[in-house]
Amino acid sequence: MTARGPKDEEERFKALLAVLNGRGRSVADVIEELTGETPSEEIVEAVVNRLQMAQESGENVDIVAIVQSLNDLAEQWA
Repeated sequence: MTARGPKDEEERFKALLAVLNGRGRSVADVIEELTGETPSEEIVEAVVNRLQMAQESGENVDIVAIVQSLNDLAEQWA
């Protein structure tokens, strides 16, 4: 699953409209759907930060890869 920022104002408006109509999901919900586990606040914050960085640079982000990388790092420290 990848994510990217809206490419123009029309796309930004459509995304905002979807959220306002209850079709948006939290980052935590997406992570839980991908992993089958409720993510920690730290994981959610790290993913949100990475998504913001990607949006600023205009790149696509593979959310699954980010979560897996964070989980791998956490296991190494455990």
